[in-house]
Amino acid sequence: GAQVRAWDVRDVSDQVQSMGAAWIKVDFEEDGAGAGGYAKESSAAFMEAQRATFHKHCKECDIIITTAAIPGRPSPKLIEDYMVKDMKAGSVIVDLAAAGGGNCTMTRPGEKYVTENGVTIIGYTDGPGRMASQASQMYAQNMFNLVKHISPKEGASVLLSNIDQHLASGEEGDIVTRSIVCCKDGKPLEMPPPPQPTPPKPKKEAAPKVAAAPPDPFRESLMKAATMSGASLGVLGMGMGAVGDAAMMANLGTFTLAGAAGYQVVWGVAHALHTPLMSVTNAISGTTAIGGLMLLGTGNGAVTALAGTAVGVSAVNIVGGFVVSQRMLDLFKKPGEVDYSYLTLAPGAMLVAAPFVNPALIEATGVVSSLLCIGSIGALANMKTAQSGAWMGISGVAGGLAATVAGMPASALPLAGALMAAGGAGGMVLGKQVSPIALPQTVAAFHSLVGLAAMITSMASHMLHPNAGTMHMTAAILGDYIGGVTLTGSLVAFGKLNGNLASTPMNLPGKNFLNAGMLAAQMGIGASFLATGGMTELVATAALSSIMGV
Repeated sequence: GAQVRAWDVRDVSDQVQSMGAAWIKVDFEEDGAGAGGYAKESSAAFMEAQRATFHKHCKECDIIITTAAIPGRPSPKLIEDYMVKDMKAGSVIVDLAAAGGGNCTMTRPGEKYVTENGVTIIGYTDGPGRMASQASQMYAQNMFNLVKHISPKEGASVLLSNIDQHLASGEEGDIVTRSIVCCKDGKPLEMPPPPQPTPPKPKKEAAPKVAAAPPDPFRESLMKAATMSGASLGVLGMGMGAVGDAAMMANLGTFTLAGAAGYQVVWGVAHALHTPLMSVTNAISGTTAIGGLMLLGTGNGAVTALAGTAVGVSAVNIVGGFVVSQRMLDLFKKPGEVDYSYLTLAPGAMLVAAPFVNPALIEATGVVSSLLCIGSIGALANMKTAQSGAWMGISGVAGGLAATVAGMPASALPLAGALMAAGGAGGMVLGKQVSPIALPQTVAAFHSLVGLAAMITSMASHMLHPNAGTMHMTAAILGDYIGGVTLTGSLVAFGKLNGNLASTPMNLPGKNFLNAGMLAAQMGIGASFLATGGMTELVATAALSSIMGV
């Protein structure tokens, strides 16, 4: 993910650009190529233009590596004192020409030190001597691969007979095995001739390109209209299933608008921020706690147990997920960089207070909280706003939880507070203790808790409302199914990322038929549930979806 720039007095811009780096151009024409692959001394006019160019890039770059050397002469001075003083704190200069005095005027040959403005200058003159360990490892890897190549699968007992077989086979024998044997039976062996390079394939005459027919505007417009019509019919169908249920109709509107807005903002996220994006969206998905909170205080013991469990594990995911997100984003921060993005918590404080100050603001608080959650994903589009995006997500989730708690019966508040506090404390401890290398798999582990919460909340909701409408029942069966797949799928992902499970896919015989059969069975269970509304189908869905997640 680094942005690399390179420069040389010789014009090797094509080589630099072929490796994905940017070429630094000095606005002065002069050929700097010398003998033996080294550069020759530059003219005074060129060096003046060169210094101006370097000064500009020194202000922007974090790491500078210099290698310029001229045989029999001191190393040319490319980085002046004033350039170093204008570099950012925490920057590093690696002067590989230190043996000749260094390319930086502030280099101390044989030393590494930090300047007054926080720039580290490394001027070691014994670089080759410091590479012994890595060179040994690379050589050992090569030797290991050689022995692995000549060793038969049957083991060491047939190694020598296997070598004899290759030698006796002449040109048909393995060229590597034949080349490493110097003598046999007391007689020297001649080195076999190197294999001939593979001849290039004869070029086939390219078939004449058939001009593509111009796009049909009517067909394109028809496809767009059909797509939008299908999506609209789907939403209308869901609306039919929620007729008479005002709360479900409101949830349907929130669901569709949030889905459309979220789809748009995710596409703008920078590639380097995809992992923090995954972590932030996972933490936001911990709002499954809201479903559990709404089911507390009903007086039904089984519902309270399931809903309480959902609240607790969701709190672990919310707090732990945001802690992990912040730690991921902190890895992108430079030493000494001051960050005030935490001030984005100000709207969160207002949202938490608003529904308690005036209960009439509960719905408005929910709307603003939803917008902050979507905005937090959009803020991850670039590094400048990514930190603010994480804090914005915290504000949105906090506002949503506050709006929910404000509408709960007073009798349920002590239990809700205890569960969220305990889960949040556990999530914070886990999020802070995990090593930076294990942050991605930690996100996967936290996400499994979201699946568990969605699954048991769906069950608890149906237990409390067994005679709800079609849309409510559809949401229950889908939440149960998606939760089960997410639970076990995330656990498998954690195991693979953490090295507990092999990274290879599970290739069971006839796996496609197994998947198709389980999907058909799930559709049958779903249809039966919509017809009868029994808990048996929900339990069966939880079991089957958990297997499908694996």
